[in-house]
Amino acid sequence: MKLKNLAVANGVVGLVGGIVLLFGGWFILGSAAAGSKSLGTMSVVFLVLKVAIFVLGIIGLIQFNKTPILTKSPSVLMIVGGAISFIPLMGWIGGIIAIIGGSMYLAGLKKFKSVTN
Repeated sequence: MKLKNLAVANGVVGLVGGIVLLFGGWFILGSAAAGSKSLGTMSVVFLVLKVAIFVLGIIGLIQFNKTPILTKSPSVLMIVGGAISFIPLMGWIGGIIAIIGGSMYLAGLKKFKSVTN
């Protein structure tokens, strides 16, 4: 049950976080153009999201390496997506890769049902 919860968390953070990172550059650019005082807050939120994607990818790689339920590819995609998103002006590419990794986690949830039954 612990691994299934981890897979759900990785899938949701990868999918939702990837979508946010995909449009994050536009959010920050719009905030800077409008002269909003929340620019620093938005930057910190995006930084935390990038770190979360990267760290959950590492945790998933470690945990799912011990079991044959899921392959390593969703975890590797989350790690690569998180790492690429740290490069300035490349966050949208990291977001796309994180979306793919997160959707692979969510697609692999049906394997947990077949293992437990």
